[in-house]
Amino acid sequence: MTTNKTFDSPIERLFLAITPRLIAVKGPLSGQTFYLDEPVVSIGRLGSNDVMLEDPFVSRHHCVIRKDAGEYLIEDLNSANGTYLNGERVNASSLKEGYLVEIGTSRFLFKLQGSEESITLGQNLVMAENGHTPLDGSQVGLS
Repeated sequence: MTTNKTFDSPIERLFLAITPRLIAVKGPLSGQTFYLDEPVVSIGRLGSNDVMLEDPFVSRHHCVIRKDAGEYLIEDLNSANGTYLNGERVNASSLKEGYLVEIGTSRFLFKLQGSEESITLGQNLVMAENGHTPLDGSQVGLS
């Protein structure tokens, strides 16, 4: 799982722009971004989890997020205090753009991708690869 990474190359930036992510908006990890670039991402209090939350209201193995057939699912692992999506306790549910995930005292915003960013980066990548702008076909000077 990639966490708070930045890349300089257009291809790496495009990868980050299209990778679903959790953005911590409240709690001890507030401001951090967790890219869901693995088939399963575990969340819990133990250090062996992909996302570790030092919070007494979080179980050692609290929940997992899985990629399944092109969608992302969150599954509570019988935690003591539950996993919440948009304020409702869930055992298992699919994640949609903009859903708020609550685990203990932490809140995460689920983002599928930065669509405007990925379109711009994709156009720039095409331009860099063939030396033409994608819209007007004019030649761009490359060194």
